[in-house]
Amino acid sequence: MFVDYLTVFMADVVAGLGVLIAFVLKGLNDSEKAKPFAPAFAAVGLLAIATGLHMVLTWPLPGSHNIAFGEPFLLYGFVFLAAAIAVAKGWDLMPTTIFALFAGIYAIIVGGSIIGYGMTRHPATSGLGFIAAGLVGVLSPVVWKLRENKVIRFLGIVLLALTLLLWFITMYGSLTGHINPQGSFGKWTPIPMR
Repeated sequence: MFVDYLTVFMADVVAGLGVLIAFVLKGLNDSEKAKPFAPAFAAVGLLAIATGLHMVLTWPLPGSHNIAFGEPFLLYGFVFLAAAIAVAKGWDLMPTTIFALFAGIYAIIVGGSIIGYGMTRHPATSGLGFIAAGLVGVLSPVVWKLRENKVIRFLGIVLLALTLLLWFITMYGSLTGHINPQGSFGKWTPIPMR
């Protein structure tokens, strides 16, 4: 048996995308309205950094799943933590979006690999979730630069909502599978209790 906390990763991605949608709707154009989002960005970022770093350093999952999930989540966490600091300080978010662009490229490569190698129980949904999240990162400098344009902001929200939906579907399936008492995790007993 291995330590599998991917469901909390996925919940963090869903929560982060939800916070990001609210930010684009309410705080994108006004630094004072943006500041209340800093703690939520920090919470998303710190959870992703803690769990992503643990996965990268200890490899608790079977094989390459540690790379496919741990490394992108670590980058995701740093994007959100950087956004939290920038928003709290009232700094320009462009440098953070440039980091997000490269993290996004990484996520797109991972998503394509998940689909290509047939990783996870539902490679298409998982892979498309990574690709969509990657596109959010890749396009974030454009959205930030053109944030006054209502069409760009609307298209950004649509992409975020579709990405959130893909991750929610993946999280729901994983979570219900993990907590199923008849599944492999439901029958597992810690070594001291055997």
